[in-house]
Amino acid sequence: MRPRLAAALALPLSALALSGCGLFGPATYGPEERSIEVDAGDEFTLSLPASPSMGQDWHLVSPHPDPAVVKRTGQHKETEESDPDLVGGGSGERFFDFEAVKSGTTEIKLIHCPYSSSCSTTADNPEPSPTSSSDTPVPTATGKPGTNPEYFIYTVTVR
Repeated sequence: MRPRLAAALALPLSALALSGCGLFGPATYGPEERSIEVDAGDEFTLSLPASPSMGQDWHLVSPHPDPAVVKRTGQHKETEESDPDLVGGGSGERFFDFEAVKSGTTEIKLIHCPYSSSCSTTADNPEPSPTSSSDTPVPTATGKPGTNPEYFIYTVTVR
């Protein structure tokens, strides 16, 4: 009788154990989770509040993460229309997808541009940067994006 009980419990328990390992999708981290620990081979996502249709967005900037430790695998956005009468006025999320390559520590640096005129690019610098010196972004210790451009720095440790 015991072998049957062990076999009956093995599948549900292994599914439960593997669910924390990303079996059912990559682990997702928000703006308040700036210290991330993952295992080599794990996929993970940074999920940040944004409204790209209103000019509020996030961008990966230099220095980029060490590609020997973390590899960027993509990005996408999801937006919701909060009011059908407001064209493009919905809130949403910006997602940055990564894969942990091998053991080590690296940083992922993102800039939050709260409105379309707060950040710009040039031919010499294709990465977004603040449009005026009064908008110089600084790392923020809070998990909530503010109304000025800000850098959000994530420290990723791959085990």
